[in-house]
Amino acid sequence: MEFVNSQGMAFVKVTAGTFRMGGGDPKDNPDALPVHEVEITEDYYIAREPVTLEQFKVFREECLGTEDVSDLDQWMGYLQSVSYREAECYTKWLSEKEGRRYFLPTEAQWEYAARHSGELSIDRMCDPHIREWCYDFYAPYGEEKEKDPAGPGDGMLRCVRGGFLDRPDRYNQYPTDPWYRCALPPDYRHKKEDTENPFGRHPIGFRVVCGPEPKPCGKTAPLFLSLGVRQQTEEFRCAGPCSEKPYYRKRFLFPVPPDNCTAEEINAAGFSSSFRHHHHSPGFTAAPNGDLLYSVYSTYHEYDAQSGLVGCRFRVGADQWEYPDLFLNPVGVNDHAPMFYTGSDGTIYHFWGWPRLENAYPFQYIESHDNGETWSEVKFPLFTNHVDNLCSQPVNSCVETSDGTFYIVSDSDFRRETDDTGVQHLGAASVLWRSKDGCTWENPKGKTAGRHTTAVELKDGSLLALGGKNTDIDGYMPAAVTKDGGDSYQVYRTCFPAMNSGQRPCILRLASGRLVVCGDWQTKKNLKPAAYADRAGSYVAWSEDDGETWHFRQLWGTQKRKKTPHEFGGASTIGYSVMRQSPDGLIHVVCSNVQPLLHLTFNEAWLLSEETEDPGDEVLMRSSAAKLVTERKEYREHYPDGTLKCLYYGAIADDGRFLLDGPERFWYPDGRICMESEYSLGKRTGINTCYHPDGTPWKRFHCSEEDGVPVEVYETFWPGGDRVRTRTVFRNRHASGEAFLYDREGNVKSSHIFTDGKFTEDFSLLEK
Repeated sequence: MEFVNSQGMAFVKVTAGTFRMGGGDPKDNPDALPVHEVEITEDYYIAREPVTLEQFKVFREECLGTEDVSDLDQWMGYLQSVSYREAECYTKWLSEKEGRRYFLPTEAQWEYAARHSGELSIDRMCDPHIREWCYDFYAPYGEEKEKDPAGPGDGMLRCVRGGFLDRPDRYNQYPTDPWYRCALPPDYRHKKEDTENPFGRHPIGFRVVCGPEPKPCGKTAPLFLSLGVRQQTEEFRCAGPCSEKPYYRKRFLFPVPPDNCTAEEINAAGFSSSFRHHHHSPGFTAAPNGDLLYSVYSTYHEYDAQSGLVGCRFRVGADQWEYPDLFLNPVGVNDHAPMFYTGSDGTIYHFWGWPRLENAYPFQYIESHDNGETWSEVKFPLFTNHVDNLCSQPVNSCVETSDGTFYIVSDSDFRRETDDTGVQHLGAASVLWRSKDGCTWENPKGKTAGRHTTAVELKDGSLLALGGKNTDIDGYMPAAVTKDGGDSYQVYRTCFPAMNSGQRPCILRLASGRLVVCGDWQTKKNLKPAAYADRAGSYVAWSEDDGETWHFRQLWGTQKRKKTPHEFGGASTIGYSVMRQSPDGLIHVVCSNVQPLLHLTFNEAWLLSEETEDPGDEVLMRSSAAKLVTERKEYREHYPDGTLKCLYYGAIADDGRFLLDGPERFWYPDGRICMESEYSLGKRTGINTCYHPDGTPWKRFHCSEEDGVPVEVYETFWPGGDRVRTRTVFRNRHASGEAFLYDREGNVKSSHIFTDGKFTEDFSLLEK
């Protein structure tokens, strides 16, 4: 049975039934798993074909008074480049016009119909050229049977069906299976005002269903990064080590697993399949409340479409990083090159790129005005001039200049054979996108003198764009200075050794006015200038005169490159680095492409000191606090309606830092418990639990020390929270001993033996 509506759309009846939803394998398609049973309880009608451009023109004319569709695209007449919000508006218009209930299909309705598209004669549901918006906000699947699922009631992404989104490359194919899931921001589309660039043009259209109204259920699970965020920290956020006494600290950022481990090791340790083994190109910032935020892309291959962004938080008053969790994951696209920046007004920006998505914007971003507790929808820039040599990969610098201009440093695909003076080895380049209002952006005429450029404003208002990688002048890193906002550059040789593949320098202006640079003495192939022949590892340099002269010293505690420690001449490296300064005056450097991910902290007193000998990890990784020197104080925060948000205790320690000490509790706005923790001198002790919004346990840590080594027993829970799902022991952030996976009845399903974060044997899975 079928009907044809007033717009000429033919609809076919889909009979209610049950099917197995999802598919793929855990490594490459975790978003479509687990396969689970879904019941469609009511018949519905689905359009045989996607909406055409001509049909959409009618909607535009009646609702907007124009047939102009120059901002849209089509393939064989079928509408493309439409946003989710426009598709939703179309269904509402059509419903009012005809007196029928039209909607976008839910994911379940779409997949159910697609699995029977042949027998039902439904066209284009898994077509390599067309993708389709679905009704649902994106959320991970559960294992339980569902009836008429329609996704959660809120979220940042809307589901897309029909196949792969990224351009194919050597790692990816074009999956068009009915179960394949993608998800993008609902506003993703081309901006009509941009007449110079194709940004946002995409192959996504939609088809409509006629039937029962979808009923979303619940809310999207909260971001772990956004839980337990204090807002009222003015009393202690600037409390740090004595500014006159050298301070240096080394910490591992992620546990192992998930860092640099196999998919089997990651899952055995209790982390989701959204984690991959390669965590790289970090974004990092200090929030106004004193917290540190970290984001990194997680992938198997650098441009894998299944990559996602994972993140973690270092909470003010704590002595260690929280465990990482998924942060942002538009599905079916390569999420790449995250960059955090805290603006002068306290706004936190998180930028990242989609370098393998055709017609992707140079970057997209979210922003937070409350230290990362809540985030905006994904926003896209409007460029006012033509963008050439696009590479959608932000680097590590966002510069907010004294005249109010924003600059975002991004890689460029521009290559030059020589520079204007004929100097060789200046092939790679970066670009400084610029904006006066943060909404409209310009592409400057000039390019810097290196890929992965890092930049800072000089005191005269010019911009110093320091090298990057894959360029050199006589073995030294080039610098490029612009006095016209990036339209032209003067290039010169610096005193810094050149950097190459697997390396990214960083530069920062401190609150004191000094400039600081971090880099490596050698390249991956162990090449270095003759003047530094006796140097190895990494350096930190500072300038008192705005970059005219530099003073060097060895950067302590850096690690060797992961998987290939013989590179760099066997020396350590900063890998891909980011540097920021927190409100307490401490200088932070985070490093990826090393084993494990690394966080170094020091103050200016150490930078300027005469201490030259690296004391080793046993000293560098030890807390400098031995006791509290002020009376422990109780702190409370409340939600706007007066409901208690958090209760915790802390005081100033003998090293000058404010440290949490005693119980800490956070509650959700409805009064349910969110987090329960115990602290002693900033370190978690005893039992620490994080809860889902429904009050059931999410994660739990049993924290202690053995012979001065931190030990954390990490547990995750089955839905409902009454049964432990995984249990893993971490010693100094490395999985150690036997890790267990339990079934829903509490029986051991499998176990693995870990040593220093790795399986002890290649075949250590023991089925019980």
